[in-house]
Order: sequence, then structure tokens, then C-alpha cells
Amino acid sequence: MKNMTCSAIALLLLSACGGGGSDSAPPAPPIVEVPPATPPVAQATPNILLIISDDQGLDASAQYGLSLDVPSTPTMDALASNGLVFENVWATPACATTRATLLSGLYGINNGIRQTPGVLSADVETIQEYLSLYPETSAYESAVFGKWHLGGADNDHPGSVGIPHFAGNLGNVGDYYSWDLVTNGVAETSTEYHTSKITDLAIDWIDQRAGPWFAWVAYSAPHSPFHLPPQNLHSRNLSGTADDIAANSRDYYLAAIESMDSELGRVLDSLTVEERDNTIVMFIGDNGTPKSTIDLNVYRRPHGKGSLYEGGVRVPMIVSGADVTRSGEREDSLIVTTDFFATIAEIAGSNVTSIYDSESFAGSFSDSDFAGRDTSYVGYSSEDLDGWAVSDGTYKLIQTAVGGQEMYDVSVDIGEINNLLPGDAAIEAKRVELAQTALQIESSGGNGGGGSGNSIDITDAMLTNRNASCSDYVESYSSNVTDIFNNVAFVGDLVVELIGDKCIFTTNAIPNHDFNDSDRFPNPVSEQTDVYEVPTTPEIAPTTTDLSLTYDNAILLNGVKTDVLAAACFGVGDGRVGCNNINQPWRYDPMYAANGFRVDSHNAHTQPDGTYHYHGSPNALFYADTNIVSPLVGFAADGFPIYGSWFDDNGLNRKATSSYQLKAGARPSGAGEPGGNYDGTYRDDYEYVQGSGDLDECNGMTVDGVYGYYIIDAFPYVLGCFKGVPDLSFKK
Repeated sequence: MKNMTCSAIALLLLSACGGGGSDSAPPAPPIVEVPPATPPVAQATPNILLIISDDQGLDASAQYGLSLDVPSTPTMDALASNGLVFENVWATPACATTRATLLSGLYGINNGIRQTPGVLSADVETIQEYLSLYPETSAYESAVFGKWHLGGADNDHPGSVGIPHFAGNLGNVGDYYSWDLVTNGVAETSTEYHTSKITDLAIDWIDQRAGPWFAWVAYSAPHSPFHLPPQNLHSRNLSGTADDIAANSRDYYLAAIESMDSELGRVLDSLTVEERDNTIVMFIGDNGTPKSTIDLNVYRRPHGKGSLYEGGVRVPMIVSGADVTRSGEREDSLIVTTDFFATIAEIAGSNVTSIYDSESFAGSFSDSDFAGRDTSYVGYSSEDLDGWAVSDGTYKLIQTAVGGQEMYDVSVDIGEINNLLPGDAAIEAKRVELAQTALQIESSGGNGGGGSGNSIDITDAMLTNRNASCSDYVESYSSNVTDIFNNVAFVGDLVVELIGDKCIFTTNAIPNHDFNDSDRFPNPVSEQTDVYEVPTTPEIAPTTTDLSLTYDNAILLNGVKTDVLAAACFGVGDGRVGCNNINQPWRYDPMYAANGFRVDSHNAHTQPDGTYHYHGSPNALFYADTNIVSPLVGFAADGFPIYGSWFDDNGLNRKATSSYQLKAGARPSGAGEPGGNYDGTYRDDYEYVQGSGDLDECNGMTVDGVYGYYIIDAFPYVLGCFKGVPDLSFKK
């Protein structure tokens, strides 16, 4: 293909071939002749040009009208005039994490890159690999140019994850005029301006294609270091001195965007009319504006790049060219960067519109009534932030490990000034709805997670497996059970997923057996949305951790937790609940029959919020009265397995015995003391006597080289403490 001259491009979308100007006055922005929209040339396999801008938020994009201080971008203006501007697009708040979602169609919890830096695993299928595997898309030639940022220890890392041709920088550039260029594993130093060199590389490769192509062009601009671009590429009168850059960083930041826009115009100029008509151009920013250059009239400074606020995750996106029949319109459907995977596949000829965590938005190119996804989600971790955000397009919920939850109406409050929490009943219902959506994604891994996809019915099932690793239980489980006292039917739902080095238990807390069969529960049972994370390789800590009122004890393999401490204390509470100080002595033992706790035949009842939970042995999960070696029934909060009562003692099957014994004599009877004999009414009636039974102070022991806890009929029933460190997901 032959490159065209600037004069020939007057018929195309273009930016001026060269800038100009003097030191006395900035050059006038180039005038772009935008031709009337014409029907695109019908082609089965259009070329795909994906342009990624680095660190460009909505406040630095002229197409969104949020800021008065925006760059001159005639090329992008022309693309917008002849295509679609997308209003509700979410990226992740950082470079590497977004690029991983674009490449893989997977959320960070599934592609392994939830934070920056990160190394994309060769086990993750990239969109380039996907296109090459299927006959309907295999004609495409693919290449990646520019910033990689997904692993740089190996110069050929892009090739190891299925990129057939790569030319660019593996990480960030420290100097736009002197940087490390890697071409298919071979490194050299380039002294050409980065934005221009990446453009040259892309044009040269495209020029050699005879069939359909997919070019991924990832500019480093406008990412720091802020600098003075070549004067012919931008319209700003800047000195370029270090002091001026430091004092006016946004001006240099915007100049870098203008330079990128000029070079994008040069890519388009290089195409013939026929090629341009048969090319779809997709432009997107990879995250929001850096906090140092953010427009404070639009967003608060902490709400920029690296945050889960709109200024960090909501990014500009324009699509124009082949297959885009809507011209000069705006699209408000919800899109996340994972969706590029399925969209590119559909553009290339695939009939599948949903792949992994990706949902194609190609339908929006011609349909103004396009209905996309119901919610947008992003998860992200850094040294300063660990959390997620989810939105239905109007309401947005943010959760962080430190800051808790915030909720905004982003349809009218894009700056996220007015936190709606705590809110009225309607706001609370929406908060719960959004939180459940996010938790399901966070725990199950979305469409890319584990499990078979078909639930195993475990109604009234007795467990048999003794494998100690939680990874051996990855599956979806369901049950159909009844609240006997109230004659109400329930469906149990438990999903166990393996994500990294943790098993994720997502449960509605409904057991796999009928319940409430002996006395009316103090509170009616209700479904929950509980998520617990269990390490696959638990470790014994230097010191034990006491049980706590603020942590659940364990999650069992029917999706029900154990919580052995919840009770009143002598003189505190109503006899059954109300003692919230873990250090308060003389806590009632719920399993002591004379205390009158309303538990069913499974040693369980409900908490005030309706959560069903065990205080003692879950009798329906294993055979407690036979000499059959018991199965694994669940996992403690520290990750160690929990077994039923029976074990193989050198060929003799017997029940494990407690090393806790009732104290002798009478309790103290002074002020605040209950008096009476030690009989088991209170947990303080017991003392640990090392060696008096099989089990240690935490109610565990090592059998066949595996440490685990054992459920017994005597105190402490399930757990006495934790041998490891409980996972934060068990915190109430």
C-alpha cells in the first residue's frame, strides 16, 4: 500500500500533517474538513485499529464538555462527528490492570492482575490468540505497538502470551526522547520522539498487510514524565524548561494529548480511501487523569487516577468507521474494558457475543436502542487502596478496606460530592443490590471463574471426602430444604471457586438439611450473601489466636458458618444474647442444655439478622454414632480443615477426645460472680489440661501429617482457638 499525502487526505478524517507556529504565538488549531457521513463500505472483515491513550480522563477530553481547559484534538473531534462517543465507560484506575482486562476479557481477579505492576500469565488467553484459533477470525494478522506494561523481565514476554508482533516499550518511558524500544524480543535505544516512533512502527506494519488486520496502538502519552513535545504536533506555546513544566504540568499534559491526536491523524492519513472505509477505529483512555493534572473544577484531587471514583475509572471512548452507522451520536450504555475482547471478536466475524467477563457492545454501532450490561464493575488493589466499585449507571457503590462504603448518584453527581450513605430504605435496598452484584463477581470470578456450571444437589447428603485442600471442593452446590416449624421452603446455594491461592465460598447460608425442627427460632431464617476466603495452604502461626465476637469461626461444606461464642454473660444481656465484650467473664455456653438456647436438632439457630449458624456438631453432615472415619466437613477461618469426630488411631477407629475438663469445686461467689458449682453453664467452667485428651487447646491435632480441627460432643465442640491467622473475610 502506498502512503498518501496530506492533500489527498482532505477526503478523510484527518488532522493536519504538520503543525507550525512561532515562539511569539501558538499556532492555530488545524482546520479539519469533516465530510458528510456516508454509508460505510460493506465488508465482512473490517480492519481494526485500537488506540489507547495513557492517563487521559474525561476532564482532558474535548468531546465531553466537562472542562474549559481541554486539548485541541481535531482528529478525535472528526472521529466523534462521524461515529459514537460513549458516555459510561469504565476502565480500572491504573495502566497495567486496564491493559490486562482489554487483552483477556477477564476481570483482574481472573486474569491475575488486580494491581500494578503485574505480569500477565501465559495461561491467560489474549484476544490475539482467540482470533487466531477460530476459522471465522483466523484471517486476521495482529500486532501490538507501544506501551506493554504487563511484564518486562523477559523482552519477549508479549510473544509468550500470544502477541505475534510487538514493537514498543515494555514499561513506562523515563524520557520521551530516549527510551528502550523492544521489537519481538530485541532491545535497542530509540532517540526518536516516542509518540511519533510508535506511529511510524504502526504505519510500516499496516502498510505491509494484504488481508484484514488488528493493530493495537498504545501510546505512552500523556503519561508522565511531562515534557515539551515537538512543536509541529501541538498548538501550545510552551518553553519546556524544568521550572515551567513543574509549575504548569497540566499544560504539558494537554500538549502531549494534542501530539498524540496529530499522530493518530497521521495513522489515518496513511490509509487509502478504500482502506479507511474498511477500518473501524476504537479510541479509549486506560484510566483517569493523574491527580497532579486533574481539573479541580470537575473532580476533587483525590478522585483521579488510582482511585475508584469517576475521575479514576470513567474514561473517554470513541468508535468510528466501518460498521458504525450512527454518526455524531452519543451512547450511554454501560461498558467496561473487559468488553473489548468480545466486541473485537464479533467485529472480526465471531458469532459469540459474550466471552469470559466480556460482553460485546458492537450492537451499539447501529442500534440506538442497544441494551448493554446491567451493571459496571471494577476491582483494584494498591498500597493505598483495596476495593471495588459497581454501578447501574445511576447509582454507584464503592467499597474499600479502609474507607468502608460510599454511594453516589453519578447521573447528577459525577464529582461524587454527595455521599448517599446512610440513606433511606430505597437507598439501602439499592446498596444491598449493588453490593451483592460486586460480591458475586469478587468471589466467584464472574464468567471466568471456576466451578462446573451445574450445581450438585447435596440435599440431606452425608459427606465422605477427607481431602484436606479446599481446592478439592471447587464446585457449585444446591439443596431444597424446609423450615419445619414454619413450613417454609428454601433453596440452598453454595459456590466454591479457586482464585489464586484462595478458595472463595459464596453462600446464601441456607443448609442442605431441614431445620428448625424442635423449637421456634428466636428470629426467622433468611437468605444471606456471605463470602469467605480460605487459603489453600494454611500455616500454623507462632502464637494461637483467640476466638472473637467480631469473626465467624468457620464455613462448612453446606454453606453454613459456625459461631460458638454468641451468647450473654452473667449479669450482662438477657441470658442468651447481649454480651459484646469478649473479655467479659462467665459467658454462657449455648450448648449447655439447661441454658435454654433455642437450637434445633442440628445444634443451630438464627442470629438477629436471620443467619442460620451452628454452635455445635452439624449432625446432618457426617455419621456421628458409628465407627466410620469422619469426612472433612468444612474449613476454619484460618484455612485448616475441620473433620467430624471419628479418626483412625493406628488401625482403631474412635472418636477424638477433648483436652478441656470441668474445673473442680465451686465458682467464686463475690460481686459480679455467679457462684454455684462448675457444671458447664459457662465457658469459664472449663480449663485446658494438656495431654488429657487427643486434641490441643484449639481442638485440633495432626493425623497422617495433616493438622485439622475435630468436631466433638464435648466442650469446645468445634474450635477452642485458631492455630493460624483467621482471614479478614471472616470478619463480621
